[in-house]
Amino acid sequence: MSSKSALAQIRDYRIEKVKQLKDMGIDPYPSKSFRTHTTDQINNNYDELEGQEVTVSGRLVSWREHGHLIFGHIQDQKGRVQLYIRDEELKPTNVDSQTLGFDNFNLLDVGDIIEATGIVTKTQRGEISVQPKTVRMLTKSIRPLPEKWQGIKDQETLFRKRYLDMIMNPDHKWRFEKAAQITFAIREFLNHRGFLEIKTPIIQPVYGGTTAKPFKTTVNALNSDYYLAVSHELYLKRLITAGFENVYNLVGYFRNEGIDRSHNPEFNMIETMTAFKNYEYNMELTEELYKYIGEKVFGKTVFKIQGQDVDFGKPWERIMMIDAVKKYANYDFNQVKSIEEAHKILDEIGYRDDKPASIGESMLKVFEEKVEEQLIQPTFIYGHPVEISPLAKTMTNDPRFVERFEGFMGGIEAGDNWTELNDPVELYERFKEQVERGRGGEDEFHPMDIEFIECMEYGMPPTTGLGPGVERLMMMFTETEYIDDVLFFPMQRPAPISELDKEIYGEEYLVGTEGTDSKTTEQDFSQKFVIVVNKELEAWQHANTIGHISAYLGNTLSETFATGDSFATKDGKTHPRNSQFPIVVLGAKPGQMSNLMEKVRESGLHYHGFIREMIETTDDAEITKILSQKSDSEIEYLGIGIFGKNDDVDGLTKKFSLLK
Repeated sequence: MSSKSALAQIRDYRIEKVKQLKDMGIDPYPSKSFRTHTTDQINNNYDELEGQEVTVSGRLVSWREHGHLIFGHIQDQKGRVQLYIRDEELKPTNVDSQTLGFDNFNLLDVGDIIEATGIVTKTQRGEISVQPKTVRMLTKSIRPLPEKWQGIKDQETLFRKRYLDMIMNPDHKWRFEKAAQITFAIREFLNHRGFLEIKTPIIQPVYGGTTAKPFKTTVNALNSDYYLAVSHELYLKRLITAGFENVYNLVGYFRNEGIDRSHNPEFNMIETMTAFKNYEYNMELTEELYKYIGEKVFGKTVFKIQGQDVDFGKPWERIMMIDAVKKYANYDFNQVKSIEEAHKILDEIGYRDDKPASIGESMLKVFEEKVEEQLIQPTFIYGHPVEISPLAKTMTNDPRFVERFEGFMGGIEAGDNWTELNDPVELYERFKEQVERGRGGEDEFHPMDIEFIECMEYGMPPTTGLGPGVERLMMMFTETEYIDDVLFFPMQRPAPISELDKEIYGEEYLVGTEGTDSKTTEQDFSQKFVIVVNKELEAWQHANTIGHISAYLGNTLSETFATGDSFATKDGKTHPRNSQFPIVVLGAKPGQMSNLMEKVRESGLHYHGFIREMIETTDDAEITKILSQKSDSEIEYLGIGIFGKNDDVDGLTKKFSLLK
């Protein structure tokens, strides 16, 4: 009995069929098909095609033998059509025409890609079919399709092998087909309005146009460091300076930041620049664009976003950010005169991250925490704080804010736009402020770009830019909350080498070797995790608290402590690696927890506080409501997780003993 796995045995069996075909003189992988009709053309035009000879090509997705009669289905991008194969009507195997006869159908398998030439007809049951005279192999499949596909349960596997899902569930293609049509509609919309699409560099010597973490690379030919584009704005502005008045691009953007339900490090964006207009022009352009896409691609303007019916056919509301915060969150930042007052408001809304350095940035946090989710119908929020808008023109009536707007619908943001700053002296001062932020330790800041400043000194006319993310548009119009649903290839960790891979392909030419990993780095023992829990909790509460804190800190610091993918035993079994840092669990009295949290907040270390409400409910909206009615001193901390340098962490936790 073979010691090989079932899949490996099937694969070997099919490879043997490839050999048999070749020995017969049949090429199992010819270079082209002679298809004359797609499956939908046959299904939709039966009355015209009945009795005519056609050639169809596609994947064989079903096969049922009844003696000298066979029923199968062939599937292409447009659908599927039945093959009604009768022995007496099918020509025998012919090497000259590279066709297979009935007697050699044992060399066919479900999953093969084939070509069938025959007469369009209907079976006795009335199913439109092609009755083949010849069948030709186009691609021999050496891996079997899943026998039953009800949707992969493991999301990582689904995204990595989405092609299998599409083969077995072709109706799942619709969202990607609509996404492609949306991209075409965007270009059509802009082209008809006089815009020119001019390519700008993806690999740039200075990243810029927004504050984001870049991907860094090296151009060997120039022996210089370069960056993948976080934005194309500064290049589009050069085009405006050159004399073009309406330009755009629709290309890739790369930001080395988080991955979640609405963000992928690689994405596409429409970015436009229009001369002699301000941001109000782009509000009108945005309204028209959304309406155009809805009507052109979907034939409607009402879409369900985040469970809400949103109508792109109606005029969008326009409201300043400071007024929206007052209207929806009941905080009037016109009355806030100091950073201390602003931080007090953040405390009141339960904001737990590091406090911003300005009143304007604090207002933005209130907007993000309390207002965004309430903006259901299409809304333009304009007048952003100047501190977060280094390239936007200041409002003439209020220098605290800039001529910038974002579109919101269904409670989510869908694009960022502004009147461009074209005063080169002010722009240089803004860049200097951004550089100082970087020197002060901020991860995201706009670097100095002297070549761009020089361009601006020659004079750029009044200009405005539009920049909605394409995937966000696709998510909204195809009514999904997950960016992975519109990305056929979402970013994932490199696929691990499985035991099945080793069995089938051997290990000699696989990437890496067992027991080593190309990403392995020297282990760092200078930092650690310490989790302090209320020692009077029950055992299940301890486990729950420690688990949630570990998950939060692990996710936050995922790029910090990975020293490799796995360890390996001498018999080739792999074991995922754990964190490279020590994890210590200490116990404290209930009264000590709040005092510890106050010190942890001031320490500058990474931390997470797990509170009573988090163990009693998983509903974030409910927790938000409860905390908005409590002061910080009323909160009961069940656990506090801290990560940092050993001495810093020990200084906060040395008086607590190990939890037993």
